[in-house]
Amino acid sequence: MDAGFVALFRHHAWATDQLLAACESLPPDHLEWVTQGTYGGLGATLRHLVEAEERYVSRLRGDTARPGQAPNEPDPPMPPEALAPSVRVLRRRAQASAEALIELAAGYAPDAILDTTFRGAPVTLPAIVIFAQALDHGCEHRTQVRHALTILGYEPPDIAALAWDDAINGRTEDAADPHA
Repeated sequence: MDAGFVALFRHHAWATDQLLAACESLPPDHLEWVTQGTYGGLGATLRHLVEAEERYVSRLRGDTARPGQAPNEPDPPMPPEALAPSVRVLRRRAQASAEALIELAAGYAPDAILDTTFRGAPVTLPAIVIFAQALDHGCEHRTQVRHALTILGYEPPDIAALAWDDAINGRTEDAADPHA
């Protein structure tokens, strides 16, 4: 795929890392907090986000065994206390899967076809569908986490593409905004 496509995954990786970094120091009761209309507890949503991404990587690599508790199935909402890995561990796992997605995005042909499984059934689909799902899924749950952080009284990190561009180009909030 082209450099622009790979850049989408670089932003995706950065945004998820920024959000997980912001959540590392949250107290346990805040990780257990559930916001109506979201996946589940804040910690369970983070866990789901990371485990789903690991499954996307697995599918794109052609692995038959999927990581996570429920191969080929969405993670069931877990009680918040089931957040077995800490946010710090989730962050390391997210970094590894993000690096893999970037590498895979760089190496895939735009018209590549995958034979994989979904919800236990074999499917054949364009690889781009899995890549698009990874971006869409990540964005959806990062938005839910940002919403929960706001309701809890935290200022969530700015993970917009413009903030990413500023970060990778060394611009600070004190500098004039070139995007205005």
